[in-house]
Amino acid sequence: MKKNMIIAITGQSGSGKSSLSNFYKEKGYTVIDCDKVASDIHKNEECQKQLCEYFGEDIVINGILDKPILAQKAFSSKENLEKLTEITHPFIIQELLKTANDCFENGENLVFVDGAVIIGHSFEEYCHKFILVLCDKNLQYNRLIKRDNITLEQAKNRILKQTNLETLISKSDFVVYNNETVKELHNQGEYILRMLENL
Repeated sequence: MKKNMIIAITGQSGSGKSSLSNFYKEKGYTVIDCDKVASDIHKNEECQKQLCEYFGEDIVINGILDKPILAQKAFSSKENLEKLTEITHPFIIQELLKTANDCFENGENLVFVDGAVIIGHSFEEYCHKFILVLCDKNLQYNRLIKRDNITLEQAKNRILKQTNLETLISKSDFVVYNNETVKELHNQGEYILRMLENL
């Protein structure tokens, strides 16, 4: 019987990891989007209750979490940001593992999890293999500027705040270079897929 594995697809913003994720989706594999899970986690009643206890009842309006108000409070200090992570991450991990286990029970052996914040964080220990997507810095900046309508300075600052490449590379089992065509990216993705399926 083949081993069930959770495979992380990670990389800094603008690296193009979503392109690799979409390729695996097209191949019929489940890809769980960490950002989507994190965005929806506030709908969890217990999570919302804990957030209110720390950040105040005014973060919820008519039973719905007001994300801009929460973000304003969370980013007001390093301590608050750490508290936001401390409250939400256990719920995010619980949801990611539940989704992965449902897939395994349905007969899937490989489940991919797409997220920029995996290596060096609490979900890392649940992943069996890591695929890192890299690209040239200038290409990365240009993708971010175009995608998020930000300045070059903002793009550089955003990347600076993320896990550095040395750490990401040292922890990764596979590295995909996303500097060329979509076809080249797919070729690398296909090669990794064959490696994973033979483990």
